Amino acid sequence: MKRHSTWLIMLLLATMALFVFAGCGGGEEAPLPDPDPAEVPDEVQAVIDHTVDLAANYALQLDGEWADEYLALLDSGQGWDYPGYDDLKATLDQFRIESGAYYVYILTDMDPDDGYFEITVDGSEEPDDWMAQYEVEGQFFVAQDGEPCAALSAWDNDVDDPVWSAFAPVYDSDGNVVGILGVDYPAPEILDFPEWNRDSDEWNGMEVEY
Repeated sequence: MKRHSTWLIMLLLATMALFVFAGCGGGEEAPLPDPDPAEVPDEVQAVIDHTVDLAANYALQLDGEWADEYLALLDSGQGWDYPGYDDLKATLDQFRIESGAYYVYILTDMDPDDGYFEITVDGSEEPDDWMAQYEVEGQFFVAQDGEPCAALSAWDNDVDDPVWSAFAPVYDSDGNVVGILGVDYPAPEILDFPEWNRDSDEWNGMEVEY
């Protein structure tokens, strides 16, 4: 997901049901009508599971003290100039380096009515601008509601370089979700499954609905 949203979210036909939580940890599968929607190949499901696990496990490490400092950052209005920003970013940088992810970052829904989530602390080598906007995706809302969740498609980071994204909630010490952790992980397996890449002409249209 870690790029400015230039692709439009496509709507599925009303007659088609999704595995709404196929990419979400611990969720229930939606009922399937006839004809069945696309089944998730084992290789694709393995990518989904791994990316969700990364997001969920790293988000747990941000709960509490890190999230409290993050909330103080937001409340300060100082953005990158906040005195503790570098330490907050360093934690996400470390997650990115040790996991092999391309991008690790925090999104927060600053205005629930505007159709965007904003990127704030960005553990990337070339961070996005503070408060850069990303069009809402179903997996954002699922994660914000407390359930780690992956996208149901990859996207192209570069030519022949598909990436899968997953998200998980981050809680402050009072148990409030203050943002969602995003992890964008290289998924070369998807080269063999272009129908699971939203940037491919063969994309099957699968996405998380909310």
